[in-house]
Amino acid sequence: MAYAAITCLMRTIQQSIQLTGCNLQSFYEQFKSLRANLEKHAGDHDALKSLEAEIIELVCTTEDILDLESRNVKNPISKIIAFWKLHSLLKQAVGRIDSTLNKWMEMQNMYTKSKDEEAHNLDLASTTSISQHVVEPQDMMVGHENELEMIMQDQLARGASELEVVSIVGMGGIGKTTLADKIYNHPFIMSRFDIRAKATVSQEYCAKKVLLSLLSSTSGKIDEHQDGGQLADRLQKSLKGRRYLVVIDDIWTERAWDNIKLCFPDCNCGSRILLTTRNMEVAEYASSGKPPNQMRLLNFDESWKLLQREVFVKNCFSPEFEQLGKQIALKCGGLPLAIVVIAGLLSKIGEAFDEWTSVAENVSSVVSTDHNVQCMRVLALSYHHLPNHLRACFLYFAMFPEDTVIFVNKLVKLWAAEGFLKAEMMKSIEEVAEKCVKDLIDRNLIFVHSVSSFDGKIKACRMHDVIRELCLREASNTNFVNVMMDNQNHGVRISIRSKQSKLAASQLSMVRNKDSYSVLLFTEDPSSSTVMQHLKHFKVLRVLDLASLAWHIFPSCIVELFHLRYLALCVYSSSNDRDICIPPSITRLRYLQTLILKFPTSLAWKIFKMSQLRHLSLDWNYLNESMGRSWLLRNLQCLSGLNPLSCTSSIFRLLPNVKKLQICGIQEDYIRKDKVFDDLCCLDQLTELKFKIRKMIGRAIYDTSFVLPPLGAFTKNLKKLAFTGTRLHWEDLEILGKLPKLEALKLGYDACIGTDWEVGEEGFSHLKFLRLKHLYLHNWRASSDHFPRLERLVIIRCWSMYSIPQDFVDITTLQLIHISDCAKSVGNSAKKIQQEIEDSYGSSVEVCISVSPFN
Repeated sequence: MAYAAITCLMRTIQQSIQLTGCNLQSFYEQFKSLRANLEKHAGDHDALKSLEAEIIELVCTTEDILDLESRNVKNPISKIIAFWKLHSLLKQAVGRIDSTLNKWMEMQNMYTKSKDEEAHNLDLASTTSISQHVVEPQDMMVGHENELEMIMQDQLARGASELEVVSIVGMGGIGKTTLADKIYNHPFIMSRFDIRAKATVSQEYCAKKVLLSLLSSTSGKIDEHQDGGQLADRLQKSLKGRRYLVVIDDIWTERAWDNIKLCFPDCNCGSRILLTTRNMEVAEYASSGKPPNQMRLLNFDESWKLLQREVFVKNCFSPEFEQLGKQIALKCGGLPLAIVVIAGLLSKIGEAFDEWTSVAENVSSVVSTDHNVQCMRVLALSYHHLPNHLRACFLYFAMFPEDTVIFVNKLVKLWAAEGFLKAEMMKSIEEVAEKCVKDLIDRNLIFVHSVSSFDGKIKACRMHDVIRELCLREASNTNFVNVMMDNQNHGVRISIRSKQSKLAASQLSMVRNKDSYSVLLFTEDPSSSTVMQHLKHFKVLRVLDLASLAWHIFPSCIVELFHLRYLALCVYSSSNDRDICIPPSITRLRYLQTLILKFPTSLAWKIFKMSQLRHLSLDWNYLNESMGRSWLLRNLQCLSGLNPLSCTSSIFRLLPNVKKLQICGIQEDYIRKDKVFDDLCCLDQLTELKFKIRKMIGRAIYDTSFVLPPLGAFTKNLKKLAFTGTRLHWEDLEILGKLPKLEALKLGYDACIGTDWEVGEEGFSHLKFLRLKHLYLHNWRASSDHFPRLERLVIIRCWSMYSIPQDFVDITTLQLIHISDCAKSVGNSAKKIQQEIEDSYGSSVEVCISVSPFN
């Protein structure tokens, strides 16, 4: 975590340069150099952890003082004083951190040298014993029968005569080795290949050990005193001219593959290499141009079958134990290793019903109770192999409650505010964060929960319960996160989970470390209670998420938390939606990057003075003063909830780099501002635009709220457009088809009025994605010429629609038709299109239909 701490300090130095004007760039470069040394070394020995903790403490103390001194700059004189103070502070910090880091590196080198000597002295006997230890009995595999047949028949037996690499990828404990062994020892494979060999690479990779293991299978005779080059040459000669199958199990890096791949000759006789790994990048790197085989988790029936085999077949239990056993199998989340570990425990417990009940209630924690238990040892390898820049990202998942669906959009903002992401050239901090999410998914430490129907980007992710136990343990051990569900009261970051807000306030009061950087609160009780009385003592908070609480007034003491970079609040008044005012003093939060305010608010125009803002998310709002002096929000990327009345050229010119914009108001707002669109051309960087009209109870609904302007009023870079409640006429959409870069169009509830949509002659020549949701559309008349590049069509809750235009058969780019809660005839038309495309063009279109309960 020293890596993350130094990265945070570097971000704060950059921020200090921007806010004070002091030239501290040389110190930034020095810390960058120190961080580079950490990238080359990693260690998990106790002595190393102790030194790393010293580095973290030094860095955090330096950062806090730097933050404080930077805020004291008010005028030229204070700037000069601050510069010398900051110069002295950072010079001293660099010296002390460098000294401690040198000790850390010396100790790390000593451990590495010792480890290398041990690896060098390994003889064949130890290699053989290790290999035998990881092989599981053949009859242990449950499920994956289809995968086994597909890999054996389609990928190993058939295909090109050239040498090919087939990869199996999945999280630790999911059964990759078991599947590979099952394939390796299958009679069909034994008869198919002239020679077979296998080796386990493992995390602590030793090339000589791998070569010795393979040679023991191919030639029987080995000389362990030969060097790596000689062994590689012998292996290549033993394989040459023969059809061979080599299993490379548990490979972790591309470098490990590069070191051994030249040993495998390609004699055009159908040889294959079967490789298993936890890392998708390694699998894709080694594979012969074909997608790796992603191992899935077991379903419930398979999980129960495995637990039955391990426990109930070997022992006699009464029926009530079987019911508990099914609960336990379900809670193992389909991870075979977790089921086997739990099975071993249940077998030892015997017929102790109370103990079985306790296991059923605490499955994931039971798996991780003993730090040396096999399951945790296996899974911990994935964490310890993470590069430094990903460790903090992984541990941050400890901040979220169990089984939470975590939206990537929110996660990206939180990580950016925390400051531990490493900046990359030509990439925004959001792009860096999204890459880190993808890396964790590729390493099978988190899972994709949902993706965008437009471009397949990851929308939400989750973490397996057993992986989460590992995450919680490591986060606690490193003091990275304190989950306030136990007696701990320390931690750099605090996550509070409580059904009652009063209990949450009590937990917060118990925290001794008032220097915590982050507080995330998860509660089912929206009353704000006394939480704020305790939070005001956390003077260096950077991240504060109180969105699960409802505040009847804006908590004024928040503006005293000067270091905030992320703030999420829910403010609500039952008496008058416009009563809640966000005070001008909010501009004291000069570091704020993300501001999320839920429910209607009255907003001070001085919010445009907050120059560090990157994401501003509002509900229906009003600026309560006319604009005074203008400030440019150069960093603002996303703005949602902007009232139509505020859509003026004078405001748009303050947002030169905004990429995503949502305009939200009631119908009267749109009518009073009759030319909402006309000034949009000021937003040169805008690529995504949404319009939403809120329905208000007791207010009249007009036929239409606004009319689309001429083509020239739109920004030319617009790629995505969405409308909700706008009550446009269908013919109004013709102008949108002329936008040169429009790729996605989403029409939500009441976006358009009228039952017939006859698409205009020019159509939508560039559109790739179209979503129609909750519209009272009956007849849709269009041809393939109107949507020549359409790839994805999504229709949701359009109960009155009869069918999809049949001419869509001739859209050669079509990939997906998704139908949800529509008339049966719509689904039938989609299936008909699918069949005709297959018959006419020989290509396939995916059709997903969810049957409406109303039909």
